[in-house]
Amino acid sequence: MKKRRISRLFAGETLCVGVIALVSGLVLGLLFSQGLSLVALKLFAIELDKFQIVFSAGAFRQTVLCFAIIFFIVMLFNVWSVTNVKLIDLLTASRKNESIKAENRVLPLCLFVLSLICIGISAVLFNKNGILPSRENMSFQIAGAALVVGTFLLFNSLSTVFIQVVGAGKGFYLKGLNTFLVRQIGSKIRTNYLVVTIVCGLLTITICAVSIGASTALAMNELSKAATPYDLNVLSNVSTDGDSNISEYLATHDVAMRDYAENMEQISIYEADMTYSELFEGQNVELWPIDEEVSNSKVAIIPVSDFNRALAMQGKEPITLNDDQYLLNCNYTGTYQYVSLALQNHLEITIGGTTLLRASDEVLQETYFMTSVGNNDRGTIIVPDHVVAGLEKDINVLLVQYKPDADSNEILQKMIPIGLDEAHGYRYAEKNMMYEMFYGLNALVSFLCCYIGLIFLLICAALLALKQLTETTDNIYRYGLLQKLGAKRKQINRTLFTQTAVFFAIPLTVAGIYSDFLIGKAMTVVEEFMNIHISTNIGLTIILFLIVYGSYFLATYLSCKRIVTEQKKLEV
Repeated sequence: MKKRRISRLFAGETLCVGVIALVSGLVLGLLFSQGLSLVALKLFAIELDKFQIVFSAGAFRQTVLCFAIIFFIVMLFNVWSVTNVKLIDLLTASRKNESIKAENRVLPLCLFVLSLICIGISAVLFNKNGILPSRENMSFQIAGAALVVGTFLLFNSLSTVFIQVVGAGKGFYLKGLNTFLVRQIGSKIRTNYLVVTIVCGLLTITICAVSIGASTALAMNELSKAATPYDLNVLSNVSTDGDSNISEYLATHDVAMRDYAENMEQISIYEADMTYSELFEGQNVELWPIDEEVSNSKVAIIPVSDFNRALAMQGKEPITLNDDQYLLNCNYTGTYQYVSLALQNHLEITIGGTTLLRASDEVLQETYFMTSVGNNDRGTIIVPDHVVAGLEKDINVLLVQYKPDADSNEILQKMIPIGLDEAHGYRYAEKNMMYEMFYGLNALVSFLCCYIGLIFLLICAALLALKQLTETTDNIYRYGLLQKLGAKRKQINRTLFTQTAVFFAIPLTVAGIYSDFLIGKAMTVVEEFMNIHISTNIGLTIILFLIVYGSYFLATYLSCKRIVTEQKKLEV
């Protein structure tokens, strides 16, 4: 048979496989996309009744076009390979053993130690300087390069080290098919160290992205409820606008708030005669960069009656204070630990010439007014009403709960000119606006992290599965020899299972170690940027890996088992 005819047959076979794969992928993609949409709605606390099946014709065309281009290039490469390779080489390619050169056992050990040193240097630099690039130094770039080089050298030298370590235990090494198994695993690592390095990097990104994305989304759901207890609040600076009645001011600007409000209260916040640095005295305070001016700012004071009226607007029980007691409130992640420690250190505190005793050992975490950036109370002292008589009033806040039939869009349209008036200090925060602008953006970022992580996970699992299946097919004759030498089917299946499991587990283990370190650093950055406390939700990541990674592993093992079994039937 001529090479040209063989090429045509190969191209036709490849085309049929490609068409089947494309059709199957499109159908499964459509089904999975709807499932992913449901997960996204649940993840970001969106009502399920808003779900609808969506089919994008544009995405369909782009998918088909990209697949066709990639498939055409691959088919041309395969046809070229078949055309330019000798037929005898094609027939005997699977029976050619890997060429083994005389190895220097010292060099791999040196490379292994060097890899650990590089990884250690990277960890030290990331731990010291964080995981964000800096204009001041090149520590981030050096740490990243050291991590890449260290990972590459690790997998490059791991096969020799693995064989030497396992081979030292003669009792295990010479038992059953372990010699064959160890050599197979060593060969896989040695020939695929570049692929394993890439997979390890992608898995690290996947674990970090999914963990951070899911954790951030869940944290945002909780924050959105806690940070938006009112439908609207309007703030006025007393220094700019005087001690004015905010609702009356709004009425003069075509915002008759009483027509929209079911409940409405105005509260006042005062300035203490002490700064936050004095409140945090004796502590090693390390504030976030955005809070650099907090230390020199005066501590916020609110009378207990105003605080209770704010709680009543939320349907919460009031707090009680004696005339000589105080409480502390803080819902801001960046200062909470210092406020909590300050409460423990100050059994009594002097405000406006009045000495007050600590009423509780616990810091309250209430949101008594809203800001456009979420929970932003860096620390407020709650005092009896008589204490504020001699203090300077800082801001007034109008708290509003809408009527059930109120049109929030209409209210926002009227509030925009007031917020843009630079001659006055009126600012407003509206629940729906905060959801759409702040929480909506963060939700999008979180979803993209999860989505990118899922894509990378699929790529990694597919690469490992493809390499395992290919090498099992290439080494099929070796399993045939084992069968002819008397190896039982259970032994061969166990060897295949272990071999596949180790091949999948090695990059995942290293990626897990990297991620365990990097996630903590990334969480710190996210918390500082988004002003929220995040609890690492590793559970979702584990579930995702069990479903996707575990499914690919199981499917790969079963496919390899079937290849070996069918080969035995053919030989019989």
